[in-house]
Amino acid sequence: MRYMCIYWLSLSTPSIIACNMILEFSVENFLSFKDRVTLNMDSSSSKKISQNLINLDDGNHLLKSALIYGGNSAGKSNLMKAISFMKSMVKNSHTFNVNSKIPIVTPFKLSEASNKKPSKFELIFTCSGKTYRYGFSCNSTKVFEEYLFEISKKKEKLVFSRTNTKSFNFGIDAEKQKLYPSQTIDNTLYLSRATQLGYYKTKHIFEYISKNIIVNMNLTHGDSSNNWMDYTITKIKEDSQFKKKVLDILKKADFGGIENFLVNVQKIPIKKVTFGFSNENSNFESTDDMEDVYKVKTMHRSDDGKIVYFDLIDESEGTRKTLSILGPLLDIMEKDKVLFIDELGSSLHPEITRMIVKLFNSKNNKNGQLIFTTHDTTLLDNELFRKDQIYFCSKEQNSFTTLSSLLDYDIRQDIDFERAYLNGRVGGVPFIDETLYE
Repeated sequence: MRYMCIYWLSLSTPSIIACNMILEFSVENFLSFKDRVTLNMDSSSSKKISQNLINLDDGNHLLKSALIYGGNSAGKSNLMKAISFMKSMVKNSHTFNVNSKIPIVTPFKLSEASNKKPSKFELIFTCSGKTYRYGFSCNSTKVFEEYLFEISKKKEKLVFSRTNTKSFNFGIDAEKQKLYPSQTIDNTLYLSRATQLGYYKTKHIFEYISKNIIVNMNLTHGDSSNNWMDYTITKIKEDSQFKKKVLDILKKADFGGIENFLVNVQKIPIKKVTFGFSNENSNFESTDDMEDVYKVKTMHRSDDGKIVYFDLIDESEGTRKTLSILGPLLDIMEKDKVLFIDELGSSLHPEITRMIVKLFNSKNNKNGQLIFTTHDTTLLDNELFRKDQIYFCSKEQNSFTTLSSLLDYDIRQDIDFERAYLNGRVGGVPFIDETLYE
């Protein structure tokens, strides 16, 4: 069985976990989530498909990957938005002024009671060899609750807690920490502010959440600060070993005979966009600037053996999307990061999606984690994924999103997962009223 709560596993093992990983992520009263839901990266006791597990020093295991299914509007993307919001609050809230609105945070609107309550977020994770539980609640104007605990020897050790926005309690370094609350405004996280003011015992937590948790809602394009294609191309230009690795993957995955990349740098004028806040809405300021842009060509061979170059834009969308994924994917595998992707299989052939998943779950990945949403039911393969890796988002009309694991159903590991899903034996399948066709 999966542990009743990953919290208890983390209580007994933090001193021997050396890598950085997520154990649990929970969200409550945010977008379509009314009640608390938890994505659990603990493994069950099953010995099946052991290469999909991260091996801890004490013999326990965590999951390398998890996939989330659900119908359109069931809330899959909202789970990604929730972790993205939590990361953004940690990373950016210290830049807010007293009139800044906390952007994006939206409670569950189909309940009058919920609409008046704050949204809640919690993360249990390992960082720098220790296990932590960090969480906060907020609405668009203020942080109500915030806490950080270090977990060791079956006890939680308080680092700090915050209640009623302005009331603080410190479990360690009280004399040092008491200097920071007066400089932490209502709409700012204490974790962010204390780190910026130089408190070293929150710095590694701040940096882990800000830098090691990667979220992408648009794989092909991204925004100006998170363009995965730019990252992959930069790595190809600067790192010959990385370039060789990417070309080897593309060759083995039968990507149209790409033999090489030609990357040149051009300077072009841009509108540099910076994000700021007004007392009501976010605002943007633009300034004329120049930036380096990579011009990329792919090398092929004609039927008579001559070299032919194509602009990258002329390659298929599937090829470009795979390239945009490979840079961050390999980075996550090498640096023990956590990668959240919305709609991994969009614009990809099912076999390419399967290739990406198998690569991540292979022995080449020791401690990286991949969490993604998908509609690709061909991945519901009992030889590719374990039951504890598969989640379902479900939502009835005018209701809230629930999150369940395949472990919650009476389904054996050797059963046809895809058929069970499509036949409605588990959650996440959209209900279509047959009278539509009458």
